[in-house]
Amino acid sequence: MGADAKARRLGRLALFGLVALAALLLARRDLATLAAGLGLFLWGMSHLEEAIKRLSGGTLDRWLHAATRRPLRAIGVGALATALVQSSSLVTLLALSFVGAGLVALPGAIALLFGANLGTTTGAWLIASLGLRFDLAQYAMPLLALGLLGGRWLKGNQAGIAGALLGIGLLFLGIDFMKLGFAAWQDGLSLEGLAGDRLWHWPLFVLFGVLATVIMQSSHATLLITLAALAGGQLPYLPALAIAIGANIGTTVTAVIGALGGGPPARRLAGAHVIFNLGTACVALGLLVPLAGLVDLLGRLLGLADDAWPLKLALFHSLFNLLGIVLMLPLIPRLAAWLERRIPEPSQRPTAQARYLNPTALTHGDSAVTALEQEYRRLDRRTYHLLCSAILLPSAEVIGHPPTPAAVATPIDPRAWPTVDSRYRERIKPLLAEILDFHARLDVPLTEAQEQRLEELREASLRLVEAVRFGEVLQRSLLHHAGPRDPLRQAHDALRQALAEALNRLASEAPATAIAAPLAAVRRQLQRDLAQRLKAEELSAWQASTLMNDLHQAQRLIAALSEPRAGEPPRESASDAASPT
Repeated sequence: MGADAKARRLGRLALFGLVALAALLLARRDLATLAAGLGLFLWGMSHLEEAIKRLSGGTLDRWLHAATRRPLRAIGVGALATALVQSSSLVTLLALSFVGAGLVALPGAIALLFGANLGTTTGAWLIASLGLRFDLAQYAMPLLALGLLGGRWLKGNQAGIAGALLGIGLLFLGIDFMKLGFAAWQDGLSLEGLAGDRLWHWPLFVLFGVLATVIMQSSHATLLITLAALAGGQLPYLPALAIAIGANIGTTVTAVIGALGGGPPARRLAGAHVIFNLGTACVALGLLVPLAGLVDLLGRLLGLADDAWPLKLALFHSLFNLLGIVLMLPLIPRLAAWLERRIPEPSQRPTAQARYLNPTALTHGDSAVTALEQEYRRLDRRTYHLLCSAILLPSAEVIGHPPTPAAVATPIDPRAWPTVDSRYRERIKPLLAEILDFHARLDVPLTEAQEQRLEELREASLRLVEAVRFGEVLQRSLLHHAGPRDPLRQAHDALRQALAEALNRLASEAPATAIAAPLAAVRRQLQRDLAQRLKAEELSAWQASTLMNDLHQAQRLIAALSEPRAGEPPRESASDAASPT
């Protein structure tokens, strides 16, 4: 009851807060206009981001992935991608999903985030140069109409275009409402007393920028408020620069939140993002006055008016982010190494725990497919090791080098071999359950090739389970006839030798015909011997039928693993597969 009572109190407080806020907005039309503008702007950003995800169909993912091989290229592509999609959050989540799924190395992902920080400054330029100078409402209405109607009538990529138009229309309308709201404050609010002569105010404005960005989850929204207040004369120039610095720090919350459910690689990248933005902010705040002077000098060289404060703020935003990149670029390898030491991989990991299926990998198609491919390879290797147990041979005698007849002829102690079913429930089924659950939770736009690849992986996983079930039946018979004097022991040893060679070739990525060849040869030989042994009464009809059934189970096991093979992911090399995971 205590928890229920607390929840009810919180609910009443929230309701009271909403009622109080509604009363305030009804009493103050200027505040209501500002709030409406901010809400429309954030709503438009959300629509635009979703539309870009749908339109890119994995293209943006592959583009950014390819760029991370070289730091300078990663910075450039990260900046360009963020400038095009106007969402550093999207690029940040992509980078987190890449590094979490093992698609890219940490240094490349760090460089990509550096570029995203630079690219996000283009939003300030667009707002300052266009949003505050033109009447965007007249363009917003047609875009809203096209976006709403197109979203209802169109499908596929065309619906993505309609979503983008709707998002841009909401952005334009939000900017226009923000301008109207600040215009209403023109004579009623002035912060000129907080100009640059009071240095202790600057950290407070930095803190305001951080909090505003964290609350609104958008540095663009914080900069929009700042630029509108600066253009309307409600905010002095130097405090506005300090707010821009704070907005830069606030963008790290996306990386931090995105990394909470991720593994160590994602947490390392989030740490790098925080370190870079905090370091850049400290340098920019310490050099605020010199940087403001440099902005004035560059403004005159670019032909900006002395009172073009919004454009100067945009220039400052770009300048201090560029300064941070110049300072931090040579330190990327050391930063990555330090983070890897500070946030190591867990020393012990549950045997059935997936390594790559973290929530950040679900955000985009390429990272999700890559994560599933890597987990499938782990499932693949575990299945090989379990099937070695099914034929009563240590995996070290099968995978990594051709199996020897001496290892097959070793006396068998049935008590030393756990059942296939118990090992399956311990090592295979939990991992397979995580793979299937991850697949079911994947809800992002996928290309046709990605959908086909996911279907191939799912089918391959089910074939592995099918092979394990055949191995379970086979192991029971092998254990039952494991005695050295058992009439079936010699035939079973030949069958085990053939299966061991087939598993070895599977791990070595041999063609399907080569994999099936040892078993086919043994099957022909045993069928000839079977007739002779029946005539000589060395085997009973019951024992002969048992051997035929075992041959059939072995054939079905190898067929499940080797057919079809065209769509399956690359097999591990023999050396990789030699050690179980």
